Amino acid sequence: MQLVQEADFVVVELTLYTNTHPNDEDALDQWRVAIKEAARLRRQYESRYGPLSLHSIPSEEAIEAGWRWNQPPWPWQR
Repeated sequence: MQLVQEADFVVVELTLYTNTHPNDEDALDQWRVAIKEAARLRRQYESRYGPLSLHSIPSEEAIEAGWRWNQPPWPWQR
């Protein structure tokens, strides 16, 4: 989870910077890489512990297998 949070922090910081420096191509490249890395880490985390937000709605396959938001085990119980 810490890696996901760190990656999200980098994305936010680069987003703020590129908002005020839209012509900085190096920063834009870093932002693109950071977005991909944050998404990769989030997918990795969610594949093990489940969705982090409503934007990560489980697939129909997971729902049919019995996964629900309100059912344990919670991530801290694993």
